Amino acid sequence: MNIRTLLSGLLLAGILGGPWGFAQDDEVSRLKERIIEIQNYESVGFRKFIPSSQVKSYGSYVPLADNKIRQGDVIFFYFEPKNVFTKTAGGTYENHYTLDMTIQTEKQQVLYKKETILEVHDQSSSPRLDLHGYFKFTLEVIAPGKYLVKATIHDKLKGQSGEITWPFEVVK
Repeated sequence: MNIRTLLSGLLLAGILGGPWGFAQDDEVSRLKERIIEIQNYESVGFRKFIPSSQVKSYGSYVPLADNKIRQGDVIFFYFEPKNVFTKTAGGTYENHYTLDMTIQTEKQQVLYKKETILEVHDQSSSPRLDLHGYFKFTLEVIAPGKYLVKATIHDKLKGQSGEITWPFEVVK
């Protein structure tokens, strides 16, 4: 082992295991706790709601080129909720929310409604700050025209709901 390798290893061990590493961990933990406080106080809703042709993971999706849909098209709705309540107790972090979906005409006539199209109930030993999800929908028999998708998130711990809409057009 040469001196450069030894010094690099000692430097790396000092950075990762020394007092700076622990101080940084404490600061990150305090920031996460502050984020949770802010999110628990603010209104629940959606940070992102992206109609997509494909969803891979957090922040990784292929958005639709436009809002024109054909019968039989499969649409993935990628979303990131905002301000979901995090319950903290005994070193655990808990989130619990559901999602409803409605399709309606321009005149708000409901054509399709699905309550609890998705339910997330998560408990972990670390706070989850990158909440996201998706649901898939296939447009079966629907006449050409203009419509609206409405997604509603229900925060089960906060007792609040928020919604978002996406206008779209069915074309031949």
